[in-house]
Amino acid sequence: MSIRKSKNKKSFIKREKLSKPQYEIYSWGWRSEARFRTAVCGRRFGKTFLAVEEIRRACREAVRLNINTDNEIWYGAPTFRQAKRVFWRRLKKGLPQSWLASKPNETDCSIVLKSGHVVRCVGLNEYDNLRGSGLWFFLGDEWQDAPPEAWTETIRPMLSTAGGHALFIGTPKGFNHFRDNYIDGQPGGEPDCKSWKYTTLEGGNVPADEVKQAQRTLDSRTFEQEYCADFKTFEGRIFYAFTRDANSNDLGSIRAKAYDPAKPIELGIDFNINPMSCAVLQNHDGADYQIDEIVIKTSNTDELVTEIRNRYSRNGSLTHITAYPDPAGAQRRTSAQGRTDISILQGSGMRVIAMSSHPLVRDRVNVANSRAKSGDGARRFFVDPRCKHSIDSYERHVYKDGTSEPDKGTGFDHQFDAVSYLLFGKYAYKPPQQHAINIMGR
Repeated sequence: MSIRKSKNKKSFIKREKLSKPQYEIYSWGWRSEARFRTAVCGRRFGKTFLAVEEIRRACREAVRLNINTDNEIWYGAPTFRQAKRVFWRRLKKGLPQSWLASKPNETDCSIVLKSGHVVRCVGLNEYDNLRGSGLWFFLGDEWQDAPPEAWTETIRPMLSTAGGHALFIGTPKGFNHFRDNYIDGQPGGEPDCKSWKYTTLEGGNVPADEVKQAQRTLDSRTFEQEYCADFKTFEGRIFYAFTRDANSNDLGSIRAKAYDPAKPIELGIDFNINPMSCAVLQNHDGADYQIDEIVIKTSNTDELVTEIRNRYSRNGSLTHITAYPDPAGAQRRTSAQGRTDISILQGSGMRVIAMSSHPLVRDRVNVANSRAKSGDGARRFFVDPRCKHSIDSYERHVYKDGTSEPDKGTGFDHQFDAVSYLLFGKYAYKPPQQHAINIMGR
């Protein structure tokens, strides 16, 4: 089968040209250094038109490279109903009749090409039902609303057989998996990822006056997210003073001296079986730098100590390390011999500063935020960008809706708890003092 522009008037398709931003995204397609592309776009950017062109090219490439027909080409939306409403009609118009082996299947929204390849619209909300075939190309639309497990558990493995490619398109919606995809595609990210961010105005499909009118009538947060394609932080964020740009990327200029083998090491530890969490810090010129993180799933304190020893012992000793653990470790026992978590740390040889009781959450939060950015604008807490679990925690740990209680159900609390125990213990904790009295009590 050869795919080319048909001269038959009945199958002629009037196609508009890609805009400059659309073409920038399109031009990186099928490059090894951009196997997984992410396009973050403001509303009415022209994402659907770009999607049609991407699907057309995927069909041509499948034929040109003689890709096995078991590997399909998919357009995916958060739900099947949405995929059908938004893209099915456009897909049928976008593929020339001369390419088709038969009429499109209106029930499951699929098209079989003369080459035997299948183009399909799918909904991602029931991603387990999509397993089976391989994939040559996947386009995920409104990706910010799709379940992240659809990618990790279904789509990504299906691309492996043919070495398929993917493009994610959407509009920001908080600090979720879509933002992770965008960061992966930026300089310093993943080697096979590429990403872009374009505003509604840059898309060229909405007049400037309309954008200005929206700016006047919408709240700033909504306008910046929907029209400016800015990732806005979660409402109710606990570590609100921490920002990736100011507290993490800045570390790049001094990364060479971030870990100094001659300096002491400080640990913040959150005792939790799954995962056991630890933040590793050193102090440089009065500022705290998180140089490492330790996250061990289904673990215990003995295993944590072993990992600390493997990474940071000096001549077999841990005496240069000070640990600031979760106060609950004074009662919690994870060893077969009945030792407490804190006694296990003490037995390793490191210095342990254990608080006698849990500080108030707001006090820990206030200290952590003041180190990330104080009232005078100074930042004294930085994180190596390689500490991805920690950065996710610092950006995504939030309060439960309508309360001042941290949400422990998201899994983003552990690394923040670990580092905040350290920062509070170091800068705010005052150990209880024992007062000597005489026999008469005077």
